[in-house]
Amino acid sequence: MRRFFITILCFLLLITAVHAAGSVSTAQNTITVSSDGICEITMMLQLTVDQAEDLRYPLPADAYDITVNGSSAKTSQEYLVRWVELDKMLPSSGTYTLTLHYSLPDSVTRDGKELILTVPLLSGFSYPIERMSFSITLPGAVEARPAFTSTYYPESIESLMEYTVSGSTVSGSFSTPLKDHESLTMTLAVSETLFPQPIVKQWSLSVEDLCMYILLLVAIAYWILFLRCPLPQRLRRTQPIDGLTAGELGCCLVGQGVDFPAIVLSWAQMGYLSIRIDRSGRVLLQKRMSMGNERSEFENRCFKTLFGNRRTVDGGGEYCGRLGRRMARAIPGAHHYFRKGSGNPNIFRTIAAGIGIFAGISLAFALFSDTVWQILFAILFGASGGVISWLIQSVGYSIRLRRKPSLLLAVLGCLVWLLLSRIAGELFVGVFLICTQILAGIAIAYGGRRTEMGLQMKSEVLGLRRYLKTVSTAELKATLEHNPDYYFNLAPHAIALGVDHTFARKFKDLPLPTCSYLTDDRKNPTTAMQWNQLLRQVVSILGSRQRRKIL
Repeated sequence: MRRFFITILCFLLLITAVHAAGSVSTAQNTITVSSDGICEITMMLQLTVDQAEDLRYPLPADAYDITVNGSSAKTSQEYLVRWVELDKMLPSSGTYTLTLHYSLPDSVTRDGKELILTVPLLSGFSYPIERMSFSITLPGAVEARPAFTSTYYPESIESLMEYTVSGSTVSGSFSTPLKDHESLTMTLAVSETLFPQPIVKQWSLSVEDLCMYILLLVAIAYWILFLRCPLPQRLRRTQPIDGLTAGELGCCLVGQGVDFPAIVLSWAQMGYLSIRIDRSGRVLLQKRMSMGNERSEFENRCFKTLFGNRRTVDGGGEYCGRLGRRMARAIPGAHHYFRKGSGNPNIFRTIAAGIGIFAGISLAFALFSDTVWQILFAILFGASGGVISWLIQSVGYSIRLRRKPSLLLAVLGCLVWLLLSRIAGELFVGVFLICTQILAGIAIAYGGRRTEMGLQMKSEVLGLRRYLKTVSTAELKATLEHNPDYYFNLAPHAIALGVDHTFARKFKDLPLPTCSYLTDDRKNPTTAMQWNQLLRQVVSILGSRQRRKIL
């Protein structure tokens, strides 16, 4: 982590504009490394200042106990750099001697089986330095050869310096002046005997870590008590499920709201309405007959609301969008599918997403030491962690339905979170968050505790989905011989279950009749893939107003 930080620090310092002007005649850096990996660094500078305004000295972001000439120093935070505001202490131009002292934690890290000590000798000060010397004292004898890196001389810095190793001390000086914004680092392989304490990010249970683990335990307990159900079975089905429209498959499978575009396709397939795409691309829903008591009370109410006293409705209009949003909040038949004491999956998801909120707070505290920055980024990272958690859960929650969240967004969110965790030196937090949210999505993939009817219906829905994915072309060809409308009868369910493309591809070039419930004034599809493309267009238009309002 230290070497990664120094690379970033060097880059930031090179692109950061500093308006101070002057030079350093002498710089002496004295460093003491304790057995717990903490570096006590004292930098003595004799500098000539032409203009004290905006004069700052850069330190690593995790530096603490910072003093200048024995007094507490005023600092500010930018990116991964902590700036010591020297201009507050130097009233005007002139020659000054400054003694800067600070501490750095975690200077010893593990690289495979080796322990590596990384010490910053110079952090990119804006003044050139005429002469510089350093002394580094370890808690025991130095057993390996140190290596030095430089911003300006990455390959040849050791040829511009002289150093000696004597017992537990590495000391040296530079035979040539150093340029402004130069950064120098020494790395050294050290022995376990010098640093007996655990060096790799000593684990401590912070408040935010404790909250994450408590929420994990609460989520597990909630799932065991209120959501746990038997593993799913799949009963082979080759026909739509009796009494269950395509729009209600998600209600039965995972306890989601009604899929409005899919239920409209089901009503069309059953003959209650027809769908027409005019030459301008509008989707018009045309009522064929009234719905009676052969359908559920919920369907009757929604169907009457859709048409009212009209015979034709614009499927892409705001009226359908409002109806779709209301239907998306309803779960008809939930009392038949889930037990009375079953928990709410959204409560479980919220508890699990809380892990992401506290993970974000943990990263903010790890990245910044200034209180103001910690608070601001704790809010930002906490909110982002909650959103990313919900998105990851949704992938597992809705993977078997049409309304899938973008898998690409979920993957991108995971990568960004891992990068932030790596920069903050809290990679475990990022991995912990992603793993818990994936498991949360799997845990609620089938809703809560189920009744016997709910178990049966779930098995039939999963069996139908598997059939639509795996049916052979030969079997479909035989079916079409005695049921030419077979594709159109199953298409709404294939769309609702997210396997419509796979199902249509199985038909290959098998001839299909004209669809009885869907017409397009612009073209006349002939293959299943062409009909599937048209049906997807209808579904997209029917759901466009509904999605627009949600976004």
